[in-house]
Formats: sequence, C-alpha cells, structure tokens
Amino acid sequence: MSESDTINRRPETAAHDAHSMLEVVQDPELLKARLEGATAPGLDETRQLTGEKNRHTVGENMRRAFGFRCWSNVLADLERMDHPAIEGGSHPIIHHPRAFLDHLVHLDDLDKLRIEHDDLTDLPRERRALFRWLAERPDVVQDLRIGGTDWGAFGPKGSGKSTMAIALAVIRNLEVNPDAVVWRGSSARAEWLPLRAWTRLCLPADLEVEALLEPPSDDMDAIPVDLERMVHEVVRYSSIRELNHEVLREGMFHVVYPDPRFRGATQAFREADEIQEVGHTSAWDVAADEELGPEDVTPSEMWWFAYVVDKIDNGPPIWVSLLADEIGNWMPEHASNDYHRLHDRISAVRDKYVDARRNKFSLYGIGHDPEDLHNLMRKKQRWRITLAGADNPTGKTVGMGDAPMARNYTQGMRLGQALSWNSQNFAEFSWSDVPAEFKVPGQLHIRFPEVQEVLGA
Repeated sequence: MSESDTINRRPETAAHDAHSMLEVVQDPELLKARLEGATAPGLDETRQLTGEKNRHTVGENMRRAFGFRCWSNVLADLERMDHPAIEGGSHPIIHHPRAFLDHLVHLDDLDKLRIEHDDLTDLPRERRALFRWLAERPDVVQDLRIGGTDWGAFGPKGSGKSTMAIALAVIRNLEVNPDAVVWRGSSARAEWLPLRAWTRLCLPADLEVEALLEPPSDDMDAIPVDLERMVHEVVRYSSIRELNHEVLREGMFHVVYPDPRFRGATQAFREADEIQEVGHTSAWDVAADEELGPEDVTPSEMWWFAYVVDKIDNGPPIWVSLLADEIGNWMPEHASNDYHRLHDRISAVRDKYVDARRNKFSLYGIGHDPEDLHNLMRKKQRWRITLAGADNPTGKTVGMGDAPMARNYTQGMRLGQALSWNSQNFAEFSWSDVPAEFKVPGQLHIRFPEVQEVLGA
C-alpha cells in the first residue's frame, strides 16, 4: 500500500453508464435523466432510516458506493507503514494523531468512557471497529480532544478541494461519527451533486423554489429539474431553530439553503449571550416600507451567521458539522460594517466560537487562499489543510503560531494529495476521485423567484 492510498482506494472495476459523457452533455434528456436518476444502493437498509441497530449507516453506505475501503482497515495498514523521518515510527497519521485523527474522530466524555471500559453497545459497526482500535492504543486516545473540531482547506482552482470535502468531511466523517453533516447551499454553486442520492435537501418553508441545470454546452438552454426526483428527500423548515432541533438528523447528509425571509435569524442574535444584536431585512420588509430600497435587502449568505450562533447557543445537543465552500467569500478579510454589518456578524461568530467545541459544532471551510478568510476566524481555526498546488507555510501563521513544517512538502504533491497540520504536527493524506457514475456535467442553480417578485411589486 503506497502513501497515495492513505484515505481510500477504488475497486478494480467500476460501474459505467450506458451512454458516454460526451453523449450526455449534448442531449438535454440524457442530462436530465442522469441528474434525476442517481441511486444509492442499499440506502433503505441503513441504520438511520430503519432504526435497526445491526444495519450499516449512511456514511458506510456512501463509502461502499464510492468504492472506499473501511476506515478501520485503512488505519491498520497505516500502522504497518514506516514513518518517513522517525525511526520505528508508523505513518504520520498514526504517529501524530493530533495532525489528522483529532479532527476526523469526534468524541465526547461518554465515548472516552466507552473506550476505557470496552463498552461498545449499540454503536454502528464502523464506529465500533474504530473504538476497538483506539482501545488498544490508549496513547492515541489521550491525544484526541473532546468536542467539535474544525479545519480550513486551501488550494488553487483545480486542486481537488470539493472532491476532498466529499471524501473527508462527508463520507469519512459520517462513516465514523454520528454527525448531522450540513453543506452550505448556495445559488451560485452545487459541488455536492455527486452526493445527491443521499441528500436531505433542506429548503425554507412556504416559498416556491426554482431549480435549473445550466448545461456545459452553450447550445443548450437551462434544464428545469424536479428536486423531489433528484435527491433522497426534500424537507422544509420554517425557522432556524426548527431546522436545528427538528429537521437535522444524526448520521445524515444535508444540503441547506438559507431562508430569504430570515425567520428566526434576528432572534438568534437577540437571545444569544455576550454578542450584540444584528438585524435582518427581507425583500418582504422592503416591499412594506417605502423608505427602503432593494439595496437594503440583507444578502442571503448573512443567514448563515445567525444559523451558527443559534446552533452553538441553543443546541440541539447533537453533533453538527457545517461544510462551508468558498469560506473566503462568506467571511472575507476585507469585511466592513458598511456592507450589511458584515464585520459585526463575523465578530459575533468569532465570539461564540469559544463554545463551539463543547457544544458539538464543527466548521470546515474551503477556499483558495488562507488570507482570503477574515483574520478573526483564521485565528480560531485549530487545523489547516494545504492542498497540492499551494505551498505549505514554514514560518509564522495567523492563529497557528509557527508552522510545524521546516520545508515545503506540498510542492511535490499531485492532484488528490494534501497536508493536514496544526501548530505541532503534520501528516500527508490522499483521496480518490468521485466515481464517474455520480458526476454531473453543468451547474445546478436553486433560487426562490418570490424574492424578485416581491421586490418588483
């Protein structure tokens, strides 16, 4: 087993579509059928859907469909590999648990007691196998932290950021953890589409939704998409708190689109401790007030600040991992209060973030350059992932102190490899590409036409 296999390995053979990708991208009907026809084999036999404790989990189901090896088997192989720089040491992922395993394996106090007393009752199979492995290595368990985790992954365009997020933050995460994984939905991008057959798509209640696939060919018009046929399940939420407490489910993958009505958003700031209140203005508020104009409408991405604040401050007491693609656009370094009090919103999340870990909240951010992310949040990140095509730091960093790398390790990496590190240690890891049968050419846009209709009226 080579170091390029450290995260997963595809099987020797893979399923192929009846039509070539070239045929698909030139035919609107084939493209629509491909988007709406993805299936998740055996999904109805998972533990989360059936409640039967001997069934596999959604994460395990994803792992099988994508051809990944069991994580417990990967760990066993890594342990037999030599450390490149330490005599008698195992692969850096094993030898330096805090560099990678710490942000992958989520534990609470009860979990550590389970491991200590060898009581693995009712745990899913892969988490049970992981805990057995940890029980034989108390030194590794001692290095793993209690509570939520975070990382910021940065690399240039084409470095595999979205594919890594699917492999690590979604599939591997759900394979070994009981998290409710949330992908930050955006009308501008939908890199989550390879996981559509497992997706619980969470949309704001009482609003019409429009879904269009923009084909890669300029000769084709946008294709209307039936979301109910495309994803595992479409669910609606009427407020942030309802979403957190009644809609999100442990062990499931969710794509959440923000509510343009901002229901519960201002309340989240008002009720949170130790932060100032920040308001929200919807298109409906503007339509009802002659002194307001379209420029006063709060951009939808501001909803996410309220979401994070409310999760940390008001629960629920389940693990929630938020995956924020293009985090530098959401929390830019140049943020000011001249733009919808953006700086105050970032400050509020920074102030609440001190309680994120013990309240089982993880934030994973993906971007092009660490300096694009506001320094208030960069200082809070405890792990960093540097992808191939970007130079890992070798000196001072914002929030991480001195980088533990003395030289550039990423310059020789190829697509599908990266370096995971914190202020003390680092470890290389890798991942495979998304299987061809789950890829979708083109770009999906999900919008709420009523917003423009209200402003136009």
